[in-house]
Amino acid sequence: MSEYEVTVLKDGGEEQRIAAPGGALFLQLLKGNGYPLVCCNGKGGCGRCRIRFPDGNAPLPSPADRNALTAEELREGIRLACVHRVKRDCRIRVEFVQPKQIEILAGSAGSVHIGYPEGSAAATENENAAAALNGEPYVLAVDLGTTTIVANAMPIAMFQRNPDGVPVLAAAGRMNPQRQWGSDVISRIQAAVAGAGKELQEVVRSAVSELAEDIAEQMGALPERICLAGNTVMEHLFLGWDVRGLGEYPFRPVSLKEQETEIFLNSGGRQRAYPLRLLPGISAFVGADVLAGLLICGFGNPQDSRCRLFIDLGTNGEMAIGNGERLICTATAAGPAFEGGANANVPGTDMIALLARLLREGKIDRTGLLRDDLFEEGWQEDGVRLTQRDIRALQVAKAAVCAGVELLMQRLGVGCCDVAEVYLAGGFGCYLDVGSAAEIGLFPAELSGKVRAVGNTSVLGAAFYGAVPGLPERAEALARSAEVMNLAEEPGFEERYLERMGF
Repeated sequence: MSEYEVTVLKDGGEEQRIAAPGGALFLQLLKGNGYPLVCCNGKGGCGRCRIRFPDGNAPLPSPADRNALTAEELREGIRLACVHRVKRDCRIRVEFVQPKQIEILAGSAGSVHIGYPEGSAAATENENAAAALNGEPYVLAVDLGTTTIVANAMPIAMFQRNPDGVPVLAAAGRMNPQRQWGSDVISRIQAAVAGAGKELQEVVRSAVSELAEDIAEQMGALPERICLAGNTVMEHLFLGWDVRGLGEYPFRPVSLKEQETEIFLNSGGRQRAYPLRLLPGISAFVGADVLAGLLICGFGNPQDSRCRLFIDLGTNGEMAIGNGERLICTATAAGPAFEGGANANVPGTDMIALLARLLREGKIDRTGLLRDDLFEEGWQEDGVRLTQRDIRALQVAKAAVCAGVELLMQRLGVGCCDVAEVYLAGGFGCYLDVGSAAEIGLFPAELSGKVRAVGNTSVLGAAFYGAVPGLPERAEALARSAEVMNLAEEPGFEERYLERMGF
């Protein structure tokens, strides 16, 4: 095999020479030599792994290059490192686009009622709560997200003593280290099937252990119990299970039941095994995190017959509708669309507000097409650039969400006027401009006045699951009773989806 020399040009005139076997991917070569990049699945989809060939000898552009880069960037010799291989000695400059740091939502946003018969419950922030509770036992709740991991400590006794105001005693969060294998569950499944399953399990278990130790240090004691909620893929990877069945039709999980496992925590200068419970899930792509959210919002309470919608948007988009008698769930893959492209690199909530503004200003039309003078290079302002590709990616995601919401209502036999409340979960819901979301068609405009941000319901639901007697049984019953709708197989989905692509 031939060996070549890749010279990496650095600021200040410094150079780094790397010996590279012929055929090596530039991305893997650079990652192995100290140039980290997360959220790149190596398939040319995100456009972040940019390298520049300054000597005019750039390889011919690939289809992925043409999708992610402008004509000017291609002429300047910029290419994607994940789709090009070393074929000769060359000089490059690394111009990786690092994803914008995502705010980790650890607490709750307002009062969220679980609606169990003994009363209602709400999580509240209280800086002095830990001292006031005199070391009472607490439950450690963990939200294992595709992008972030969050842990909350909440006092067990106060779920019965003062159910209207259960304090978050301590909180901690961090990015999910599995992002180095890709930003979405499909990338993680592919990586696990390709042989990285053990590594995926080890890094996420270590991350959860570190968060638990951080909380224990804040609290001065280890938790009474640990409960974790995540989507089905995340929980499978945490348990080290085979995820092959989640990546191909008919999408069969190993199990959706509650599971018990162990993590290792440092206590008294030595490591000890500590039990951890994983909440049950509903289906392959409607997981325990959604079930936790439904519990905290009162779904499954036979005393509440109001028609309500639950929407949790992130790298996955999960939705549910219920009226006290029936609960119907569905999911759609959103990917990184709500985070913007490599050029935009803005949070999803800002992306939606930005598109609504460009629509009002006439810079894009109702079909999502950029104005003629902006089409080639995209829209730019204050260091942010939005390309036609970025806009299309968000249109695809929002069309699937809106079509999913409408089909859920259709399946239940209700209209927008029948829906009493719409719960938007997670950080996306907390920071979303509802008017902008309705303007671009993320959900039917008639629902905009009924939308309520409910915070991180996954972590709060996990806390209630571990502290409220009888709630695990209710969770199991709710999961069993839920009807799961596969959007791809739903009659009329494709037509409705295409109709909702416009703004």
